[in-house]
Amino acid sequence: MRSPGLTKALLLLGPVAFPLFHLVVLASALRNPWWSFYKHAFSDLGAQTATDPWIYNVGLMVLGALVMLFSLGLLLAAKSKWSGFASALFFVAGIFLALIGIYPGGTRPHVFVSTWFYVQSFIASAALGAALLLEGNHPYGVLLCALGVLPLPLGALVEAAVGWPSVAVAEYAGAVFIAVAATAGCYAYWPRKSS
Repeated sequence: MRSPGLTKALLLLGPVAFPLFHLVVLASALRNPWWSFYKHAFSDLGAQTATDPWIYNVGLMVLGALVMLFSLGLLLAAKSKWSGFASALFFVAGIFLALIGIYPGGTRPHVFVSTWFYVQSFIASAALGAALLLEGNHPYGVLLCALGVLPLPLGALVEAAVGWPSVAVAEYAGAVFIAVAATAGCYAYWPRKSS
């Protein structure tokens, strides 16, 4: 039998990861006063040229593990094979997030793993939205589909219209979509007492 307490604890790790990301960035930025949100990429805090890059890199590995655990909460709460599939996509996104810390800025695989963390997260969000639609939860299904489908075209539109001031600003915008998706997924699959 599935434990509702365990499921809830794992589901909460998705929304909790976003505030923890702020703490990782703050701790890293305090050690690197040259870093600017409006001039750099977040990954610059983990590059070899940064002071104590391990803070950022280990932080991302821990956050990746939290996303993987969140995906297990989605799997425990899954109501169909489709939501189970979406949970696996979130698990892979967590792997890519951890890989950003393993392959920090300046290493050959870095651009690939950091790009695919975002792409994989958006695909997972859209897949979870589709699962919710198939399960009859239309409000959260539509929301999660939008959170998965809109970030890349909106990001391209912003770049074409005014340009992003920095890579970090663009990354943060994507992270907001992912954080809202994790929160919506957590709420949509939160175990409730049946009447």
